[in-house]
Amino acid sequence: MSRDQEDVKTLSRLGQTFSARISRTISTAYAEGGESYRFVRRPFFTADSDEYASARELKRALIAQYREAALEEVIGGGEHTTELGICYHLETTERTNFNTIPLKRSRERLLSDFKVLDGIRDKTERALKEQGYHSVADLVGHGRFGGRARRFLELVEVRDTYRLIEWLGKRYSKSHPLTLYATGLHAKEQLLFVDIETLGLYASPVILIGVARSAGETVTIHQYILRGVHEEPAALAALLSHVDGESAFITFNGRAFDMPFLEQRLAYYRMRGDLRRAHFDMLHHSRRAWNGVTTDSKLTTLERHLVGTRKADVPSALIPEFYESYVRTQNIGPLIAIIDHNRQDLLALVHVFSRLCEDCSCP
Repeated sequence: MSRDQEDVKTLSRLGQTFSARISRTISTAYAEGGESYRFVRRPFFTADSDEYASARELKRALIAQYREAALEEVIGGGEHTTELGICYHLETTERTNFNTIPLKRSRERLLSDFKVLDGIRDKTERALKEQGYHSVADLVGHGRFGGRARRFLELVEVRDTYRLIEWLGKRYSKSHPLTLYATGLHAKEQLLFVDIETLGLYASPVILIGVARSAGETVTIHQYILRGVHEEPAALAALLSHVDGESAFITFNGRAFDMPFLEQRLAYYRMRGDLRRAHFDMLHHSRRAWNGVTTDSKLTTLERHLVGTRKADVPSALIPEFYESYVRTQNIGPLIAIIDHNRQDLLALVHVFSRLCEDCSCP
């Protein structure tokens, strides 16, 4: 069983065990009744929380600003049709030419570490290098380690990063730099930055799927937005249209949340869609890189450290409440806040990834 499949099973088991506890941590949940949905408020912030008060004030201001305004008139975009229905699609372009690890640097670093092979630790690696072996490729003809060296070299040569990540995961932690170096085996255009917004932490609809990818000297962001939860299958189908055999996912905590969540939603609708691709989770690498430098490893904290503080933003935990306000009033103000939050999360993820790759590219 692959690591991704194990993660999905683990999340499912934990969700079933702690669903009651989880339901108390989200601000709004939904209950399905036929084809309609009713939202049930949940306590998350205390009434006197400054963050909660600021968010409520932001929502009131947005509702006043966008009263009777239409989504397409304010943000552009339009309906996106799939074989499973329609959702709303917004495409934006940002001038952000992010860094990646050069292919040559990636290969050199991956093949210079002999400890990726079973049976080799520091002492054995030093001995082998003293004997004139300088790369895993040099070990292909070795009597003891040759077979393992050939298999690892093949993964690097064919750029099979999905299996390469599994291999490295058996030898090192999720935050080990070698995993990040493996991103350099992909062309920049093959990297898909993914971030989702949902109505809860488990077994609830995805209401927005954001996908960003390189387009020359810019980053193109596609956001698939649900004007009602019945549009979720269409948004999932739209996501799948971006994924091909060469794709690799870049996320922030996506190994534990985004990807298992999307897998569960695909299964819920019995949709055919394979998200088993190379997946690089920047949360683990960020913790290693900025441990002790920032107060925590939240994406917004890292964004503030690298590029500055966001403008007014809805806290992630209050997105369900904002969406409920949008559905209940049909005022697009709260929905615009969710869309902007998702876009800023994607850009922050690009900046974090770029900085990590820049540091790895240094001699």
